[in-house]
Amino acid sequence: MRSTAELDSTKHASVRVTTLGEFTLERLVSAPSRAPDERPRYELVARSEWSNRGPAMALLKVLLCRPNRRASRDELVEAIWPDHGKINAAHALESAASVLRCHVLRTGEMGSLLLTLRSSGETIFKLVGQQRLWVDADAFLALESQAMRAECQGQDPLSLLEEAHALAGGEFLEDDPYAEWAQPRRHTIDGARHRVLFKLVDLYLSDERVSLAEELLFAALEDDPTDEDALCRLMVLLVEQERRQEALHLYQYTEDVLQEEQTEPAIYTRELGRRIRQGLVLRERGERYTAVGGQDGAPNDYTDGFGLRRVRLTNTAAHPWGGQTPSSYRYHLPRSRYHRQAALPVM
Repeated sequence: MRSTAELDSTKHASVRVTTLGEFTLERLVSAPSRAPDERPRYELVARSEWSNRGPAMALLKVLLCRPNRRASRDELVEAIWPDHGKINAAHALESAASVLRCHVLRTGEMGSLLLTLRSSGETIFKLVGQQRLWVDADAFLALESQAMRAECQGQDPLSLLEEAHALAGGEFLEDDPYAEWAQPRRHTIDGARHRVLFKLVDLYLSDERVSLAEELLFAALEDDPTDEDALCRLMVLLVEQERRQEALHLYQYTEDVLQEEQTEPAIYTRELGRRIRQGLVLRERGERYTAVGGQDGAPNDYTDGFGLRRVRLTNTAAHPWGGQTPSSYRYHLPRSRYHRQAALPVM
């Protein structure tokens, strides 16, 4: 008969990894007895246990960025030690793998979370799947994919989207901002984060929960003041609530931040700002605005499976939110990001 600890490790992930925001590791706490519906308990691994194990942590993070959490020996050596001519890279990789198995990802006697496979004379390193090694980024992407399928099947994706949005609260591997091996994964997650955000905004607006949509957009700008997609959508929403001056303040602030980075808003964003300054009323006719443009300055559409489209801006006296009471939302300090720390202007 297997012990309770062994049963826990088969039913629940042995280790949980947070990659969105502050990087953390948690280990499953074995319980002498646990009710069938009782949630498992995890214990945070002290940073001192793994922060000084650089090569092992680099190996873990590189594998977390690869499809199916696997990579060949040569791929790992190139990613972790690009200038490996001065060291015995094969020995260094084996040492890092050993430290990762025995210390960082140790799970008692339930087997390793890092596997070494042999295929056609090639050595492959692979992390086990989500059931045993839970990673927030993978959970987030899975939820976003489930929401997309639900939408296509005519089901309500709201709960899936809200759960996904709650997970995507920080920059992917923010402690490794310039690591080339993390960029493709970061790009994938950022795209999914935007799709979840704007689909949630659409759903809240369709249900006339304007204040919730507004809070999501403000939070996105607090996280990244240069997010022109969130900026333009929020400016349209504010103008439709007769809060034109707030919209102009936000536009000016984003323009200032971009100038500090030696760039400027996209053409379509500037056109929206011009229309607002001239006192034109903007009406959103069930469409989606995407601000980030290509080389010609034209805005690009997301291809996310949700059928999102750009907003049409027209001169009209219509005011869809009529007597809507302005949201009670207030600005908060933004989360720390690897490339900036900025706060939205208090108005």
